[in-house]
Amino acid sequence: MVPTATATRFLSSYHWTSDRDGFGGYSAILLSPEGAGFVMMSDRTHLVEGTIHRHEGRIIGIRSGEIQPIRIPDALLGRQSHGDTEGLARDRDGRIYISLESDNRIISRTKDGDWSILPPFPAIDALPPNKGLEAVAIAPDETIYALPESSDGLLDPFPVFRYRSDAGWDQPMSITRTQGHVPVGADVGPDGRLYVLERGFAGFGFYSRVRRFDLTGKGAVTGETLLRTEILRHDNLEGISVWQANDGTLRLTMVSDDNFLFFQRTEIVEYAVGI
Repeated sequence: MVPTATATRFLSSYHWTSDRDGFGGYSAILLSPEGAGFVMMSDRTHLVEGTIHRHEGRIIGIRSGEIQPIRIPDALLGRQSHGDTEGLARDRDGRIYISLESDNRIISRTKDGDWSILPPFPAIDALPPNKGLEAVAIAPDETIYALPESSDGLLDPFPVFRYRSDAGWDQPMSITRTQGHVPVGADVGPDGRLYVLERGFAGFGFYSRVRRFDLTGKGAVTGETLLRTEILRHDNLEGISVWQANDGTLRLTMVSDDNFLFFQRTEIVEYAVGI
């Protein structure tokens, strides 16, 4: 692993297996504030909830409930959704927000099961098919941030879209792009900063990077690189959740999308990073 500006320490990697029908394809993860309870979302429109068990900071097991299909009402989009569920966030009231990559919309569901959809935005509507809204995150003030998997060119920055209930959509900032890395997951950490998980593919394996950004940034910002992995260090990491451990360090918990392929795996990876 290449050294970074802030000390980042690998903790553990856990290969999660299950014989349940539909298991896999996990593109997003949410953790409870103490890091034990989780919700994971598959890009094949289902959720699974459970608990991560650790010993001395290392993941030693996972217990989960039944797979819960995400049934998106046709009336929400005015047509049937493509079902490409990629990003997941949750507000303080327990409402979940889901980014639909192919539909380029963000939908939400309350704990009571009531659905709603955020208004369209021309810059989001213009995103290419299957390269749309890949990641979504919510700040403590309920501001929603969304990032696509594409930008205008191979070296053009990725837009960071912002939605506020009293102001609607805008794009206050973008994040710089280096060839090979694209955003696949995001979270706003306990420190109020935006953490972005980026993925690269070298033809025979994946590599990852995590950067964090102050949400006060304007224009194209580079942020701070916390983690950069070598090819094949982990599988296809796509989801990230940031939480604070009892020792005061922040934890980056990431999950991989196995693409439902036998030679890939559902991997849950954790790193500790200084504030």
